[in-house]
Amino acid sequence: MPYAREGNDPAIYYETEGNGTPIIFIPPPGMGHLTFRYQKYLKENCQVITFDVRGDCRSEKSKASFDVHTLAHDVKTILDHNDIDKAVVCGYSNGGCIAQEFALTFPDRTAGIILIGGYYDTSNFWLRKEYQLGIWVAKRHWIKLLAAGLAKNHFKDNQAAKEMMDEIVDTDPDMLAKQYQAGLVYNSLDKLHLLEVPLLLIYGARDLYVHAYQKKYRELVKDVEVVYVQKSKHQVPTRFYHECNAIIQEWVTRKGIKV
Repeated sequence: MPYAREGNDPAIYYETEGNGTPIIFIPPPGMGHLTFRYQKYLKENCQVITFDVRGDCRSEKSKASFDVHTLAHDVKTILDHNDIDKAVVCGYSNGGCIAQEFALTFPDRTAGIILIGGYYDTSNFWLRKEYQLGIWVAKRHWIKLLAAGLAKNHFKDNQAAKEMMDEIVDTDPDMLAKQYQAGLVYNSLDKLHLLEVPLLLIYGARDLYVHAYQKKYRELVKDVEVVYVQKSKHQVPTRFYHECNAIIQEWVTRKGIKV
């Protein structure tokens, strides 16, 4: 199984398939690479890279503290391990915070940014409560309960849901709490104007509490597009993957993103 490691950092589990423009998909806390099982269909035209955030699923655990900046460095480690100079970073939910931090920290390694259900902070009341709930559950080590909830919410297919559950139960609860806490305090608003690459925002049309975040992206980022997926709530990559994949493929092709 492929792992990437830098120095004494935890080894990060990843998978890569396909050829073409590299897109690295960054998952929310605990969910791991299977979050993007259906984005593997993009492999006909893109190199699809998926992974488990440190402490999640198959990636290595550690006692060291970390923040979103640290997690962005883990993305770089995976790209370095695969000799990829530049990639599109695609983050889903909290993964979008990691994607933004990667683009801000390593602009020369970033070909484009895709945020699915993305935001730049957790100032929204309901979003903040979700993070606080995640921390509360993780600190009680209720990983099996969390795994069941995340899998059921994201997959219609029972087998796909079971496979995700089986992966999530290996997540380290203490590191998961730290990951939620890192996302809770993250704020990139004052740096959005520094993003020079194309930005694609994909929102579920019914994912109402994150829609307002698009306003500042539109104001502060030079090249930004917003697409809504009809009938979808937050779980765009799994429950509406046909639409999600089509949007990503069209955008990458139309923008001429080749690396």
